[in-house]
Amino acid sequence: MKKINLIYKSMLAVAVLTLASCADIDLNPHDQLSEGTFWQVESDAELALTGMYDQLKAGEPWGQNSFLNSFSLPALDAATDNAYTQHNRLGLKNAMITPFNSQTSGIVTDFYGIAYKQIASSNYFLDNVDNIEGVDAAKMNRWKGEARFFRGMMYFFLSEFYGGVPIVTTAYQLGSDLPPRASKADVVAQATSDLDFAIANIEDKPYDGRVGKAAAQALKVRLLMANQNWSEAASLANTIINSNTFDLATSFSSLFTAPEQDGNPEIMFSIKYLVPNDEHIGSLNWGWWLSVTPLANFVDDFEMDNGLPITDPASGFDPDNPYANRDPRMSETVDHLGSVFGFPGEYGGVPYIWDEGNRGLPAPLMYNLRKYADRTFQNSVDAANHCDTDYVILRFGEVLLNYAEAQNEASGPDASVYNAVNRIRNRAGMPDLAAGLSQSEMRDAIRHERRVELAFEGIRWFDLKRWGTLVARVSTVDATQVPVPYIISSNNDLWPIPQYEIDYYSARGQELGQNPGY
Repeated sequence: MKKINLIYKSMLAVAVLTLASCADIDLNPHDQLSEGTFWQVESDAELALTGMYDQLKAGEPWGQNSFLNSFSLPALDAATDNAYTQHNRLGLKNAMITPFNSQTSGIVTDFYGIAYKQIASSNYFLDNVDNIEGVDAAKMNRWKGEARFFRGMMYFFLSEFYGGVPIVTTAYQLGSDLPPRASKADVVAQATSDLDFAIANIEDKPYDGRVGKAAAQALKVRLLMANQNWSEAASLANTIINSNTFDLATSFSSLFTAPEQDGNPEIMFSIKYLVPNDEHIGSLNWGWWLSVTPLANFVDDFEMDNGLPITDPASGFDPDNPYANRDPRMSETVDHLGSVFGFPGEYGGVPYIWDEGNRGLPAPLMYNLRKYADRTFQNSVDAANHCDTDYVILRFGEVLLNYAEAQNEASGPDASVYNAVNRIRNRAGMPDLAAGLSQSEMRDAIRHERRVELAFEGIRWFDLKRWGTLVARVSTVDATQVPVPYIISSNNDLWPIPQYEIDYYSARGQELGQNPGY
């Protein structure tokens, strides 16, 4: 299939995200949006911003090769040692068993274009919103802050997945030169600038469906940590904690089911849905179709409820009853033997128990994803048609663990590090960490806690990359874990620039360049 340059296709196609084009002579039709009638009143800006939020879930209910929506968020863990996707969500079933290249399908190359579409939306908004007259300066800057939050988010993800990429900060004009590829440092600087503007201008408020200051701060903490700016990351995370705007939810599972998400004190930013006009099939995808399968090595990482790993002879682990007395988050994250699986009305109200005979997975897979599978639906038809669970992108629990990691790297395991980690553990019903840990021991404890707390939330890949363990960990996913062993190379901590983008530049006498090893 012939593909054209996605940066420029995006910039031309995205005008207020969905401004209708007009093919006849009337360039300013009265019954639809157009550039000639838009950017007149404040509601135009609000509509354009709403479009930016909605663009994160473009293509649903069947999703797209982004990882930021109901169809895809948990599937990014299938690019790590956590999971396998038998239905090839995000293209990762195929991608993980063949060497990555510039034509690898799925998220590996498609996210590049998806990110630039979001960036184009932000740029178009920023180029035009000043045309609305009489707007209070604070409100105008709040609007711009939201647009720059989304742009900063995309440049952050691009810097992590691809390293250096072209930086575009204005809407494309026909005939403009192609922007050169910037260094990763410059892309990070652009993301930082956008997020700093958002932090300075967006309201400091509990989450109400629109981005707040703390969400921009939390995203910047991720950016700082990715570039090992530990002291600054710890300081900013601590600012969020001390603001007391957010707190841990009482229940871990409440974060991932719709009835308990509205007003949840932990959620800082999510992809929002609402029946009857904005639902998705996420609960069916994960809870019934077995689209993402947690791996045995991940399940084995959950401690016993006394805080000891199952490999410790003193833990009380019973291999004949392996799921008894484990960290409660295990059974809230995965379906395992003995779990009540599916939806209660699917088989006449008779509990459907996950066992060897009905799991429907190719060997050696054993588990199903429970997180984000809302089991309050009576049957799979209801789950397919009425699911509006929000997908959480930023939450206070992650901020606590981000603070703990950054502070431990900057200063060692002081009392504040223990407090942050223990708050997470205690909420789950787990005991405090042992006292007297060294910096290295605390590092291991934090990494463990991040894995079991934040699994299937689109975070594990970035964690492994930041720790320099991505290749080593993914290399352990062998035939004892998945039907076909994963393949990973030392250069795969950066994904390839898509070949169609390189070809587009070359055809115009410019070289975009490729990441090492591709």
